[in-house]
Parts: sequence; C-alpha cells; structure tokens
Amino acid sequence: MSAEGKVDHFIEQLADVEILVPREVKGKKIVQAVYTRQVVTIVGVKTTTSRFLPVSHPGYSNETYVDKLDLLGKTRAEFIGRKLKGIERRAHMTLFREMVENCQLLKKQDELKDKPGQEQKTELEFFKPDWRLFFSNKFGKECRIPDELCIACWNCSLFGGLEAGKGATFSRIRYFDTFSVEDAAECIQTDDSPEQMAIGNTVGEDLSIERSEASFHRYEYVKAGARFPFITIIESPTLLDVAGYLAAVKLADQHGYGKYSANHGKFKTQFLAVSSGYPLFSVLDMLTWFEDAESNSQDKDADSNSEDADSNFQDKLKFEAAVGQPVSLFDADIEAIQQKLDQVFKAYFTVLEASPSGDQAGTRGRGRRS
Repeated sequence: MSAEGKVDHFIEQLADVEILVPREVKGKKIVQAVYTRQVVTIVGVKTTTSRFLPVSHPGYSNETYVDKLDLLGKTRAEFIGRKLKGIERRAHMTLFREMVENCQLLKKQDELKDKPGQEQKTELEFFKPDWRLFFSNKFGKECRIPDELCIACWNCSLFGGLEAGKGATFSRIRYFDTFSVEDAAECIQTDDSPEQMAIGNTVGEDLSIERSEASFHRYEYVKAGARFPFITIIESPTLLDVAGYLAAVKLADQHGYGKYSANHGKFKTQFLAVSSGYPLFSVLDMLTWFEDAESNSQDKDADSNSEDADSNFQDKLKFEAAVGQPVSLFDADIEAIQQKLDQVFKAYFTVLEASPSGDQAGTRGRGRRS
C-alpha cells in the first residue's frame, strides 16, 4: 500500500467530525455521547530541553523536590499523566481559540470578495474576530479552564468536563504516567550532585533593602536531555482530534510543563507512531527498549541514544484493534496527518455554523468504517 493510501485508510477508520457538534438537552448545549469502538494510540518520546520540575506534592518549607519512583532497577523521575493532561488541555484550548478566530477572518474575507477593494480593506480593518462571541453562540458560554467549562465544545468533548449541578461529559483521551529513561543520579540535580540543588531567589526593585532567608528557595530539577516515553489513547476519535492533539503537544512543549513552567519545563517531542489500535506494550516496555538499544550500541555509536529512537525499535510497536486490523503510521505519514489540521478544522467550523441552535446532530454522527 502506498504512503498516501495508508494515510487515507487510517482516516477512513475515524469518526465523522459531526459527532463533535453539541446537542441540546432542556435548553442546554452539551457534547454528544458517542462510542464508535475505535481508538487511536499516539506513541512518542519527550526530551527535556531545559530544567524540568515534575512536582505533584507540597514539598518542604522553601525546598522543592521532583517526583521520583523506584522502577525496573532504577530510581527515576516521574511525570504523572494528570500533569501532562492539564498542560496539553490548555494548549489545545489556545489552539482552538486561535483557529476559530482565523476561520472568522477567512469567512469575513469571503463575504467581502465581491466588494470594491477599498471597501474590503476598510471593513476588514474594523472587523475584530472574537472567539468569546463564537463560543457563547455555539456552546452556550465562553468555556474557561478549569472552573467555567461549557461541556459542549471540541475541547470538552476530548478532555471531558463537569458543570456542577448541570451535567458532565467523560474524557475521550487517556493519559499514562511516564518515567525517565535515565537514572535519577544521572538526570536529576539533587543535593547529592556536585553542584547540589538549584537556588532561586526573589529580587526586589530596591536593592538597598536587605533580603531575608525567606526570599531564597532551593529546588531539585530534571536536567536537559532526559527522555520520557509516553502513550496517549483517544477514544471514538475524529481526524480533528488526532491532528489537533499532535499540534497541541507542540504548543505545550514551548509553553512548559511542571513547576516554574514560565522559564522551565520545555520539551522536544518526537512522535514514534500513530495507530488505529490499542498498544500491545506499555511505557515500562518502552523504558526497557530504550535502555537495551543504548546498551547494545554503546560500542558502535556514542550518540545512538538520540531522537532517532524509532529506528531502534519501530518493529516492536505492535497494536491490535477491537474491530478489523489497525493501521499504523510512522514518520512522514504522521506529518501528513498533522498537515490536515487546517482543512479538517474548517470542516468543523462549517458544521457548527450550519447548526446555530446545536440541533440533534446525534442522529447523524456515525463513525466511518473501512
């Protein structure tokens, strides 16, 4: 099968974008409850490009310690799935809002295409895209993470949401905890390291004022270059879900994960596989694969533990589907899926525009089958 044919076959197994159109129940717009028996699994590895503080506990006084776990014969840095999901959901919402405003602008340009050039220019200068207005009209409210979720939009459909006393929607995306390939002694800066823990301080504008000890804090951090393999599963997926997730991860990498993410927690993500099936392996298996590949190639190439990890164990990335045979994409095929984001989002935007009252789209939102 050609690369283009393989991508098309993968897309055919996904649900139609219409399942993302909210339905109306007792005057309230809410995301459709759809189960297509299909999943998409995204597998990859995240590599830190700066200091990273995966912290899910209070810490002690003015000291911060990263999460660690003894696992498979090593003490490893731990990156819990809840923290991954939180940052990537926000990145996804940022992407969502930006794409809504871009579609609003394109729609306005299309409406003005038959008008004289100067009139077009004048109207476009005064036209201001506004995702808030769009969300209010299509989903019933603006939708703000975490306390003002609309439970009707694409973001709520994918990541789930709860509106106290009114309704809820389950998350269709599944995250797993992940762990560093490297041992903590190698990848975490601690008091046992030669440089010891890092020191942060608060600098006042008036430097003549003496600072107290309370202005200093000490913290551990995961060093740049640490690798965290990951698996994410999307249930009842649409092409928009898959392409949108891939784009959101890239945004999240630049935003930052973990504590002090304004300056720390930056990553580079390599997607190893995207498959329309469940994985027959776990994050623990991937840790072992990375370690085995590194051990076997130490004598051949000192740089073999680079981002070309997929060439070391791509043949080990096996999947199975609940229905039919899974289609697994690698390398350029994954990039082809990413490049379809603009096209499929415009289709979603168009469907929403055609359903101003959030009509009962549940009768037509069926998954496609190959």
